[in-house]
Amino acid sequence: MGRTPIMGKTKMTITDIEHVIEEKNIIFFAPHFDDMLFCLGGYIDSLKQASLLDSKSFHVHLLFSRSNYQARDDGGNLKTDDARIQYASGVRLIEDQNCLDELIGEHHYTYQLHGFRECFARGKQFADSEMEFPHGMFEDFDDQDKALFEVTKTIIRSQMNRDNTALVFLTAIKEHIDHFIVREAAIQVAQEHPQHQAAFYFAEDKPYGGLATDEEMARYQNFIDTNTLETRSYTYRPQSMVDLAFKHYVSQVEDCYKDGILKRAEQLCEQYQSDATGIDLIHRLP
Repeated sequence: MGRTPIMGKTKMTITDIEHVIEEKNIIFFAPHFDDMLFCLGGYIDSLKQASLLDSKSFHVHLLFSRSNYQARDDGGNLKTDDARIQYASGVRLIEDQNCLDELIGEHHYTYQLHGFRECFARGKQFADSEMEFPHGMFEDFDDQDKALFEVTKTIIRSQMNRDNTALVFLTAIKEHIDHFIVREAAIQVAQEHPQHQAAFYFAEDKPYGGLATDEEMARYQNFIDTNTLETRSYTYRPQSMVDLAFKHYVSQVEDCYKDGILKRAEQLCEQYQSDATGIDLIHRLP
């Protein structure tokens, strides 16, 4: 089993898929309806390819489940009334469950909604990016964000002492504000409760890694270094992730998603000097 930092001059090794997450119970804290696929879809597909999927159980905490966003609908995305949120959230919920049914297996995962209003429903503005998302860190928090941050910490604390359990969060590359809230809530809970039983993991969120600037990737690396996270790499099929995304998340994905996923997979293959079709990363808190 190989475990190495993200960067370095020596050739880096690949972790066998059965050792990427050793715990049986995997609980993923998804900010949005597509984030399970874009963080753990490659890992889950690789487990299936190795006939190891039945060795794990999956539970999704879907946090920001009240959405008004639909791709390619600029006018509609300005609306935050109940009718718009009911429509957009309903579409995205069914898209997500259909994708997870194919990815994991119908009735082979549990799914829990927490009802947070996502970024656009809270009135956040687009970042300067080809992707439609609002950037934000602590200095950008308003009272709504601060309240959601504290509620997220409470939810994480309720799960942190489960046996044989991996709590999985995302790395918030490019700092989508909803992703940042979840990532920072997780690391704060882990720091405040160092005797927690469950393991804490942080998976790369796509397609941000393939679209991020050098400055944004440096902030990502700083998060890993500051928290002394242990990096585990694994091979996966990025085109499979792209295919599932464009099949199921019709109301959410755009062409830049494909570009970001495939570019990041290529970057990591070059970095790891691997001829695999793709490499992905997950980081474990020691």
